[in-house]
Amino acid sequence: MAKPTFAVTNNLDWTVSHRPLFFTGPDGQPSQWTEKVAVVRDDTGKCLGAVSPDYETVQNSSLLSLIQPMVEEGLLTIENMGHLHNGARVFAQAKINEEFQVVGESYNSYITILNGHVGNASVAIGPSAYRVICGNTFTMAYSGIGEKYRHSTGVNEKVLDSKAVINYVNGAMKRYSEYVEQLAVTKCSPAQFVTAVEKIYDKEYSKLRHIETLNNLFYNGKGNEGKTFYDAFNSLTEYASNYSRKTVTGRFQYSNFGQGANINQRAMRVLTEMAAV
Repeated sequence: MAKPTFAVTNNLDWTVSHRPLFFTGPDGQPSQWTEKVAVVRDDTGKCLGAVSPDYETVQNSSLLSLIQPMVEEGLLTIENMGHLHNGARVFAQAKINEEFQVVGESYNSYITILNGHVGNASVAIGPSAYRVICGNTFTMAYSGIGEKYRHSTGVNEKVLDSKAVINYVNGAMKRYSEYVEQLAVTKCSPAQFVTAVEKIYDKEYSKLRHIETLNNLFYNGKGNEGKTFYDAFNSLTEYASNYSRKTVTGRFQYSNFGQGANINQRAMRVLTEMAAV
């Protein structure tokens, strides 16, 4: 039984090129195999496999260009990137950033981009719940993505014209806006605020060390009046971003990757459930 191939998680800052293949003829002289060309990774010189001469390569940089603009805008964060079989298969996975992650479980999956350089996979673009770490998870993610492009002539134009990433982000933003609108028009009493905080932190209100800060932010935080569930949500996110730690770096880590990120997500879930009652 073959051992599973695990991903090498690093950047994809390299290219591949097609090169002639030769074999030794009966006279001992090299002869070119015109029906196939070698796919060679240019930085390492490794031959990844052989394809037909009309196989159109999609470079890693073209794949990453689908998500890079939204990464630079702060809408997406690349969380998983690498290759399998020395680069024969490549992948990149990004998530909606924190302010959009809180919209609910349906947007907790990755926007995933997969590609095979040697005819072992078409270009696949779409959401996936699987984190690619090995050949098996690559296959599972690949099988669940509906938008695929074969490496025939014109594949690069088709890939670059794909709207899968934009639709993924726009869908999350629309969902987030709908949740926010619901919170903003639903009144939240002081007693409901206490109940919400206890559910979100899973701790009694009086035992929270920063309860006075949260309470003040509910009534007097940026744009808050202590009247709606959106005021409650803003008090929690403002605390995470501006008051949770002593340093800017500490607050950033807490609110984006630490406990604060989990609390913000729970906050949206708890508050929307309470607002819907």
